[in-house]
Amino acid sequence: MKVEHVHVEGFGKFENFSFSLKDGLNIIYGGNAAGKTTLANFIRYCLTGDLPEVENYKPWYANKFGGHLETDEGTIAFGYGVIDPEVFIFTSFLPENVDQSLDGSKNISSMVVESYKNLPEAKKMEKVLNENFAGLLEKEKSLESEILHLKEILKGWRKRREETLSWFIKKKELQDEFSEKKKKLDEARNKFNEEKSEKLKAINSEIERTEEEISRVRKELEKIGQLPPGEKLREVHDFFQKVEYLKKRISQLEKEVEELEKKSLETKGELQSILEDFSANSLEELKLKVENLRLQISVFESEHKSKVNEIVKRLREPLEKVESRLNNITEEMEKVGDGMKRIDRLSSVVKIFVSALLSFSAISVVFSFLISNILFVYLSIASAIGAAISLWGYFKVKSKLSDLETKFVSLSSQKRELVKEKNQMLNRMRDSIGVESLSELEIVLKDRVASNVFKMAPFLKKYGSDPTKALENVEIQIRELLILKDSVESSLLEKRKSLEELREYLKNQESELSERLDNLGVKTSKELLENLEKLEQKLKLEKLEENLQKNLNRLLTQKKEIESMKSNVEIEELEKELKRIEEELESLTIPSLEDPFDFIESLYRKEAELELMERAIANIPLFKEKVRKKYEDFLNSYANELAIELGSVYKKFFGEPIMFKVSPFLEISVSVPNEKPAKKILNTSALKILSFYVKNFLARVLMVEIPLVIDNTFVDLDDEKVDLLLEELENLASSRQIIFFTSDKRFLKEEPLLRL
Repeated sequence: MKVEHVHVEGFGKFENFSFSLKDGLNIIYGGNAAGKTTLANFIRYCLTGDLPEVENYKPWYANKFGGHLETDEGTIAFGYGVIDPEVFIFTSFLPENVDQSLDGSKNISSMVVESYKNLPEAKKMEKVLNENFAGLLEKEKSLESEILHLKEILKGWRKRREETLSWFIKKKELQDEFSEKKKKLDEARNKFNEEKSEKLKAINSEIERTEEEISRVRKELEKIGQLPPGEKLREVHDFFQKVEYLKKRISQLEKEVEELEKKSLETKGELQSILEDFSANSLEELKLKVENLRLQISVFESEHKSKVNEIVKRLREPLEKVESRLNNITEEMEKVGDGMKRIDRLSSVVKIFVSALLSFSAISVVFSFLISNILFVYLSIASAIGAAISLWGYFKVKSKLSDLETKFVSLSSQKRELVKEKNQMLNRMRDSIGVESLSELEIVLKDRVASNVFKMAPFLKKYGSDPTKALENVEIQIRELLILKDSVESSLLEKRKSLEELREYLKNQESELSERLDNLGVKTSKELLENLEKLEQKLKLEKLEENLQKNLNRLLTQKKEIESMKSNVEIEELEKELKRIEEELESLTIPSLEDPFDFIESLYRKEAELELMERAIANIPLFKEKVRKKYEDFLNSYANELAIELGSVYKKFFGEPIMFKVSPFLEISVSVPNEKPAKKILNTSALKILSFYVKNFLARVLMVEIPLVIDNTFVDLDDEKVDLLLEELENLASSRQIIFFTSDKRFLKEEPLLRL
């Protein structure tokens, strides 16, 4: 409800006074004693019909007392009242001072509870609490029957779906195969066209290049021009090559003759050198001197052999005897050493055996005293006898080992004496002839013979270190040089004769070549070679032109064949496959399948409903108890909601967090830290602001639609709080009419509705 017009016939200081109101925020400004509270109480009295101090507002000088309000719902007469006075005070009226709205009211709280009961959530919970569950079992059976029927329908649908799915799979496979084949066909066609284009491009390029090459060859043939007959040119050229070969052969023979002459001189020089070494004037004299030297060497060697035989005969026999005795003693010492090793090992074994028998005998004696058993006595006696026998054997082995050691020492002494005797004999031989062995003696005597021969004929050292070998080398060299000399002189005569003949033959051939060149019309051999070269070039070019023309014809034929090609074997096979697949797809008919979602959804819904019903049936008592507790908590939740809202408002206006507590009867208290009524803790400004928000909260909960009347309540706020409050009033004015009486100009952001 919205008040549109206020008419005062007589109330307090006002007589026949009226003014109009608008939707939203209506600010009426007036100073002190201007009549703000009078008008606010007039509106209050019209709406509620209750005003304790109403008698105080009767006019002093007029008989009229009353008036009326005009609203969007009709006219409200003076004192008629359309709303409960207490509800108006707690939801729609803010006096100049703090009123009792923060002290709570059982009547208002019960009205709030009733309001919460009318909310949809409370209605639902109340319905559950009043629900009769007697028919749940019948409904459960009905649901089970419906679910069974739906499952049968779903089973039949699934069977049809499998059949339809198999057809779809087959169709999908055919479509995939068709797509794959189509893709391959497109790729094959593209590849075919690309290859065809590339081949044509390559052939055209090759044709163009071949035509250019033919044109170039023809131009070169034109440059060559007319030449002499080819056969005559080749004939003269062959003759010319023959003459050139003769010249080369003559030059080669001249070099060979020169080399043979040089070789002949070298051979003669080597023979002369040998003659000079032997101081001979001819080969016969040289042979005689060589024989003479051989005889002298033979004499020296005979003397050498007789001397060696004499010394060897004198020394060999004693040395051989000493060596033989040394070998015998060494062999015997090795045998004695082996025997000593065997006996030493045997003595170690016997020693261990004796120790074991003695230990066993001692243990047997101890046990015989301890246990008094005759068996241990016998064992101890037997062990002692065995140990005595073993000990006798051990000393016998040690005696034999001592004899072998004595024999080994004696043999070692004999060996040292023989070695000493041998060394003395070798020292005497070294002192007398300067050698230490018979093999060295022969070498020394042989070296002395060679030294005597080289003193007599020192030039022999050139031909070898051994005089006999040196003479043999001289004879071999002479024979080789004589053979070489005869061979060189014979070859030299033949080469000279051949050279003269070739020179004469060359002269005749050169004369004939000159005549042939004149007959051919060629002046020089150089010109002949040039013409021949041109002829060869012309023949090559003509052959090349012929090959190029053949190649051009072949390329043109290939070009026609490629241009006539429309497809290949792969494309034709793919086209056949595509046609076959298309025919199969056309012949494939898939049966229609109804949409299962409706009965599946119905089945799931029924199953869920059945499950919930079964749970509900099993948990009805507990469920009702929980719902009852939740219902009670919900009906009393207004106190907590109001407390939270008041805490947020206080922090917004004063910047400090405070915990408010609202009792079920809407009593407002503060925890600081002990719980105390808000009126005893907070200042007037805070109490007025909280009252404003409490009234808004209750008006919202109780769905009160009458205007909010504010009677100059917020004159003691600072500027910041005034701005915040004005902003809140403007927001509230979008949903509720506000009649705001004030004497504070800070609220006049624009021209007020009325100035008193």
